[in-house]
This record gives sequence, structure tokens and C-alpha cells, in this order.
Amino acid sequence: MQTHSRAANAVGHTAGMIAQAALMVAIIAALAIAAATVAKTAPAGAGTALAAKVQTSWIALAQGSGTSAASQPALGSVVAFNAGYPTTVKTPRYAVKCYQDGLLVYAEARNIDESLLLGGGGSAWLTSGGAASCTADLFYFTYKGQVQTYHWLASTDFAAAG
Repeated sequence: MQTHSRAANAVGHTAGMIAQAALMVAIIAALAIAAATVAKTAPAGAGTALAAKVQTSWIALAQGSGTSAASQPALGSVVAFNAGYPTTVKTPRYAVKCYQDGLLVYAEARNIDESLLLGGGGSAWLTSGGAASCTADLFYFTYKGQVQTYHWLASTDFAAAG
């Protein structure tokens, strides 16, 4: 009887070790997937066609939208943005806000598929010139009855020359 008991213990121990190893592999895989999701950034050249397939929102300054990869955006240049957002978002927009010495000197919002002229047709930035620190926020609105609600999705920061 003791021999059978030792054999059963050995089988049980082996099965327990296999289950523990499988659990560790599952935990490591889950952590790898979570890390990849958190670290996800906009792929180079990705456009809004990719947006329909992602659930993690992002926004990035588009290359070749009035600025080349070698130059930075500047006052008076045209900029556009690539973005990814959940398929449930029907009308994504972005807002660009630019600051000099902590003061807002320019702000403008557009649909995600539209570009804009940094500084606009008339702004404090256009009047004063100089470099600015800018942020582009990806967002959308929902409406329930007559109540409009703002939903922020993602942001990106960029410097703009004067």
C-alpha cells in the first residue's frame, strides 16, 4: 500500500509541477501582451485606415503634411495628424493648443481628416512670432438629449519654430 501511495504522490507532484509551469507561461504571455498594448505607439506612416482596428487611442504628427521628416513644424506651416481610436468613435476631432512662456497664444480644432495652418489667420502667436510649445488632443463629443459631453482620447506634444 505504501508503494502505491508513493507512486500516486509522484504522479500528483508531477501533474502539479506541469500545471504550475503552464500557469507561469500564461502569466508571462499575459504580461507581454499587456506591455505591448501599453507601449503601443503610432506606426510610422499609419493613417486613419488603421484607426478602425485599434482600441487604444493615439495621435501623432503626420509626416509630409507641410513639414518634412527633417524639419519641424513652424508658425505658418500646414500640419496634419494621424490617429487611431475605437470604432465606436464616429466623429473624431483634434485640437491644437500652442503656448509661449505658459500663455496660450493659439488654439484651433478640426476633424481628424483635416489639416490646419499653425497660427491660423489671426492669433497672438501670429502677431508676436517666435517658437511655441504645442499639444494636439484627440477627442470626440457625445450628445444625450441636448447635453454635449467632451471625451478626451489621447495627446501628443510637439515644438513649433517661430
